[in-house]
Amino acid sequence: MATAKIAPSMLSSDFANLASEAHRMLNFGADWLHMDIMDGAYLDCHLMVTNPLDYVEPFGKAGASGFTFHVEVSKDNWKELVRNIKSKGMRPGVALKPGTPVEEVYPLLEDEIPVELVLVMTVEPGFGGQKFMPEMMDKVRTLRKKYPSLDIEVDGGLGPSTIGMAATAGANCIVAGSSVFGAAEPDQVISLLRKSVDDASQAS
Repeated sequence: MATAKIAPSMLSSDFANLASEAHRMLNFGADWLHMDIMDGAYLDCHLMVTNPLDYVEPFGKAGASGFTFHVEVSKDNWKELVRNIKSKGMRPGVALKPGTPVEEVYPLLEDEIPVELVLVMTVEPGFGGQKFMPEMMDKVRTLRKKYPSLDIEVDGGLGPSTIGMAATAGANCIVAGSSVFGAAEPDQVISLLRKSVDDASQAS
């Protein structure tokens, strides 16, 4: 299985002190910082915009290392989108909402220029603090069995009480917002999340 990556969700941070919050999470041992981007027109999306292609160049110029778009708004132009993301030096990923069948991402993973990460939403996207949807772990298990080395990210309701389910199902990239930013000692939560993924990986 791919290595553990813990990504605190900046949606749960103090927006008035975003830079210091970002540095604090990195100092606590976070691998990535997870940013939710929305334009107000398509709030169901992860990169919550109607046309993700419009955002590739600005995010590339801003220094983003990864660009995850939703399969639901990219059915007609995902090949062009993936090519553009890679051409700007970013890693392409695809996300799917709870109601979207996992099979919809297969073509994107098996193309000549594939996406490199799948984000399985474990809540309805767009709002922090929602409850984890355990039934989404079937998607994670299916993806892990079909693509053993794929980076599989889960986002929504992740914390000490739910990480075990996600890690055992095969998720290796964990987005956690409220459980990290709301903790008295965020570094301990990050360490616990990482250990859960590592332990599950060794047991599989």
